[in-house]
Amino acid sequence: MRAVRVDEDVPQRWADFFESQALTIKWDPFFSRQDKIFTIGSCFAEEVRAALTAQHLMMLPRYQDIPVDWSTCLVDTLPKRIHMNFYNTFSIRQEFERAAGEWTQDQDDYWTVNDNWWSGEVAYQDPYRRGVYAISPEILLKTTDAINTCFAAGVRDADVFFITLGLTEVWRKKDNGLVACQRPGYQRGGGHSETEFHASTYEENYANMKRTMDIIFDTKPDARVVVTVSPVPLARTFTRNEIYVANMESKSTLRAVAGRICSEYKGVRYFPSYEMVTGVGLEAFQERDGRHVKPEIVERIMKAFVAHGLIE
Repeated sequence: MRAVRVDEDVPQRWADFFESQALTIKWDPFFSRQDKIFTIGSCFAEEVRAALTAQHLMMLPRYQDIPVDWSTCLVDTLPKRIHMNFYNTFSIRQEFERAAGEWTQDQDDYWTVNDNWWSGEVAYQDPYRRGVYAISPEILLKTTDAINTCFAAGVRDADVFFITLGLTEVWRKKDNGLVACQRPGYQRGGGHSETEFHASTYEENYANMKRTMDIIFDTKPDARVVVTVSPVPLARTFTRNEIYVANMESKSTLRAVAGRICSEYKGVRYFPSYEMVTGVGLEAFQERDGRHVKPEIVERIMKAFVAHGLIE
């Protein structure tokens, strides 16, 4: 499988694709090297950000500006990885609604967990963001405020938003109905008694993405948005389905949502990174887990993205 940029109509017959084994991407220039690109999504979004950074594009949010004192708090895996994971459309919507001032996290909205990092008895966890812990509620609040400021500044300054959709299986908090960042116990965190599993529907994911788009375009009418689906399979399923079947349902739901959103909003484009990886097959994934995409494949995909959309 190879991606080929074309400046005219793309093939519309399966026989043409089957013969060429090339996924053609119509040239559609919509961003420049002066634009600031905001990335959000699952772990594949981190690969996107790294690959675009390597091509000297300006990336947001500036997570590297969040102050992280490892002696008192943790923020995902900052500063080693300049990224924060948001795996599902609920978490993405919540972040944009928070940045728009539509909801505020209560000061006592945290989980108390065993302290596995600072040799104390307990630590405090932010339920809504991956791997955010602190030694006290006060430090956790200060840390979440810093993340809020960073995220809101990214939304304010961005020209292009690159959103990667990851999965549909989520865990709702019982007290307020918001969605937690990850499954209970993830990275030695909490949520066992505070959340319940929810297999989200097409309608819910569509509503989440529609609300996210409305916030972006209300805030920045001239924004450009790229939506893609992460090719990284589910690590496991919490449904009664077999994992391959569950993963197919999850990705198909998100792909259908992405297609509808792109058809309804003039400023939104779909980029087929999911199709580019699945077209290659299992050889596209790292041997260590069969899930994460090989760096050279990601690099190839993002070069195709730049060639597809860069205003020359």
